[in-house]
Amino acid sequence: MGQLFIWSFLRDEWAPCPPDEITWLDRGLLSGNEDLTLHRAPRCAGLRYVHHRWELFSRDTTYRVYLGPHSGGTLPSAEAVQRAARHVLPVAPAHYEALPVVLEAGSWLVSVGSWVLPLRLDAPERAPGQDGKPGPRSDKLPATRDSRILSKNSPAGARSPAKDDAVAHVRAYFQRNATARLAMAFYYQEYILGMAAPHPTAMMDVVIALNLTGEGAVSDYKKLLQGFIWKERGHARDLADFLLSNALLTPADLDQARQVAADNERTGVCETARQRLRYRSRED
Repeated sequence: MGQLFIWSFLRDEWAPCPPDEITWLDRGLLSGNEDLTLHRAPRCAGLRYVHHRWELFSRDTTYRVYLGPHSGGTLPSAEAVQRAARHVLPVAPAHYEALPVVLEAGSWLVSVGSWVLPLRLDAPERAPGQDGKPGPRSDKLPATRDSRILSKNSPAGARSPAKDDAVAHVRAYFQRNATARLAMAFYYQEYILGMAAPHPTAMMDVVIALNLTGEGAVSDYKKLLQGFIWKERGHARDLADFLLSNALLTPADLDQARQVAADNERTGVCETARQRLRYRSRED
């Protein structure tokens, strides 16, 4: 088991996180009870050890929680951590929590509001299975309070695992095709925001907001992404969970998509798209 440490500003040293209890990133730990906008446990972010791994999770209904690598040296500002974040946990709706992030060994920074906390996860001396015995199975993952923890090895329904290179393939595709990334972020915006019982945005609204080429553009993106991730069809309902749980879509993507949509509405692009789509519909 890897040992997780958080930096104690009070004691000016690393403090271990006990694996048998949750370490809450609450008002007291982050700000010494100075920042009254931060929440107390259990309505905040936290660190926990479950199924042989450390997780960062969040029940914070006010702030997003940002996690980024720490290269050492002077502690950066919260804004710098947020810009360089590798994972972003969205604001959680009441009585739910955002999909957790599994921590990898190394040094990290967590930012909540205007506060930054260093973390350090030391790798275990011997990984499970190196002693000749099989390591613990991770096929069955614990459910969060909204029952939505997923990984590439356990898509919803567990009908088949994702391809080994699925995350890398989708990330590379999104890097090459910003339009597809923004379209999927706009389409799954309720999921990214962590809303209870989320629904995808109507495909026509996505097409108009982002001025996509046609009515079937979003559907085509979904089919293409499913082909990157799974070996067979039938995973349309699993796609949002896979993209969010692997940080392939983040609140930063949604912010960018909404900004493009707002600019398109302001400059008349959306109205032109509405007219174009109505004209095609009459022709059909």
